[in-house]
Amino acid sequence: MKVVYILTVSWGGIPHYTAELANAMSSYADVIVLKPEDENDNIFNKNVQIICTFKPIIFSRKNLLRILTLKNVSNFASYKNIYNVLKELNPDIVHFTELYPHSALFTRLYNIDKNYPVICTFHATFKSFLFSPRQYGLTKAIVFSIAELLKRLVDPKKIIVHTENDKKTLISRGLDPSKIEVIPHGAYSFFKNFVRINEDSKEKVVLFFGYIQENKGLEYLLKAMKIVMRNIKDVKLVIAGEGDLRRYNTLLDKLDSSRLEIYNEFISNEFAAQLFKRASVVVLPYTHHRGHSGVLTIALSFGKPVVVANVGDLPNMIENGREGFIVPPRDSKAPADAIIKILRDDKLRKNMSRNALKKSEKLSWDNIAKMHMKVYEGVLNERRSRS
Repeated sequence: MKVVYILTVSWGGIPHYTAELANAMSSYADVIVLKPEDENDNIFNKNVQIICTFKPIIFSRKNLLRILTLKNVSNFASYKNIYNVLKELNPDIVHFTELYPHSALFTRLYNIDKNYPVICTFHATFKSFLFSPRQYGLTKAIVFSIAELLKRLVDPKKIIVHTENDKKTLISRGLDPSKIEVIPHGAYSFFKNFVRINEDSKEKVVLFFGYIQENKGLEYLLKAMKIVMRNIKDVKLVIAGEGDLRRYNTLLDKLDSSRLEIYNEFISNEFAAQLFKRASVVVLPYTHHRGHSGVLTIALSFGKPVVVANVGDLPNMIENGREGFIVPPRDSKAPADAIIKILRDDKLRKNMSRNALKKSEKLSWDNIAKMHMKVYEGVLNERRSRS
């Protein structure tokens, strides 16, 4: 079986997701990745054929309208190369590991979904394709709504989501249930390849990792850390990720700056590995969330106890008291109590660490690859039966 993964972006967690899946799938199929000309080649293993096929779309979460530039129009024109390469490769399966607006538009322009069995992974689902300006702001609401409308142009043979809730959401929007497959998000493990030391840090480090935006609930963690720092004198809070921190300045000023580390920037794979290796506990104090969490799976793969808010599918990924604690959202005392308990109890922390590693093994990419193989084989068998 020849499987082509189309990775249309250079940013965020999708390159990591694609690499983990492609690397694992290469044990079971001939795997080719069509990707932008960027610096992500080194995250794929030697069994994966990489073809840098097009120029990347330049994107900024801080300024969504930046995507509408002449350079991006020019770069989008290079996407025609995908069509030409697919004709040469003649793959059995074409899998978009996330369907972005520009990839959806390209797929429609060149009838990719008509000429090949196309699979699409949706990492988050929404009940409506129209977003509220009151909730997201006018610019984001317009951009997100257009993005969802463009995604509807594509007619994949299968849509892969990570949770049953995501499947229910798509069904409520009128999608055919037989087209939707639920495959969990694997536990990111390749970050561990960048770790240069085997021993965990002796520091007491609370880690908040990922893009900083309103739904991540950072303000509740900052309020919690005021309590934690009063009770544990040598604890340190590390905040790492892009995004606007200005709205949190007042809360940050109330904390002991000597026990704060802030990396408000893009975090490289190497540095991310160092941060997770140092962490004693990883906190996800989100106020709302859709789909699985890459941050949570990285924490599990490093064997780190977690404190997660009881929102979306986060509580379905761990067992309360086993790999960490589940706490109410929009709360500061409960996360503080959970962090203090983990940091003060070495036995509890070590048990949670072992359980986190066991959970990550269940979400190994080899298991995830086998689940994808069943989906691919089902699609091909159905195609053969119709021909």
